[in-house]
Amino acid sequence: MNQTIQDKLNEHFKHSTLRTYAKGEVLIQAGEGPQGVMQLLEGTVEQYDITPEGNMITVNIFKPPAFFPMSWAINKTPNVYFFSALTPVKLRVANANETVTFLQSNPDVMFDLLSRLYKGTDALLKRHVVLARGIASSRLIFELLIESYRFGNKLNDAQTLISIKHASLAARSGLARETVSRELHKLEKENLLTLEKRGITINTEQLELKLNTMLA
Repeated sequence: MNQTIQDKLNEHFKHSTLRTYAKGEVLIQAGEGPQGVMQLLEGTVEQYDITPEGNMITVNIFKPPAFFPMSWAINKTPNVYFFSALTPVKLRVANANETVTFLQSNPDVMFDLLSRLYKGTDALLKRHVVLARGIASSRLIFELLIESYRFGNKLNDAQTLISIKHASLAARSGLARETVSRELHKLEKENLLTLEKRGITINTEQLELKLNTMLA
C-alpha cells in the first residue's frame, strides 16, 4: 500500500472510535452484526468458523493496515464468522455506510482493496486445490508458505523464520494437531525446515518446489 492511500485511510478513520483487545478476545461474534468497519492499527486478527463437531477452521488472518469485514459493509452480507485477536490488538471502528461512501469517492483506495482481495482469492483457490488432493503433507506445506509470505521474517535468500503454533497450523490446514507434528518432523528430516524454540525456519524455495511437484 502506497503512502497516499495509507494517508487517505488514516484521515477517514482518525475520528473513529479507538479500541484495544487482549490476545484471545473476540472482536466480532458469528451471527452478530459488526459494530462497524474496523481498521487494524496494531496486532493480528483471525477470522474463523467453528464446525458442528467443535473444530476451528481459519478463514483469514488480518494484519495492519487491513480493514474489515468488507463483504458485510458493501454487500450487507450477514456475518457468519468469528473475529478474534491473535495478539494484543489496537484498531479503529468507523461507520460502515460512511466507509463505503469513502471508497466510492476514492477509486485509488478501492482499487488497492480490490487488488488485495484478488490476492486473497487466489490463495483461497490454491487452498481449495490443495485440500481436494487430500494429502496431509501438501496441505501443511501450503499453510507454511502462506504464513511465510504474509508474516515471515526473511533470514537470507533461502530461509524464512515463521512464528506459528502447531495448533494454528492444524486449524488452517484442517489436520489433526498430531498429524501436523508428524508431518513437520518428516519435512525436517528432508532438510526443508528446522523446528526451533523461536519458531520454524523454512526453506521457502525448496518447499515451493516440493508443493508444485506434489500438485503436478
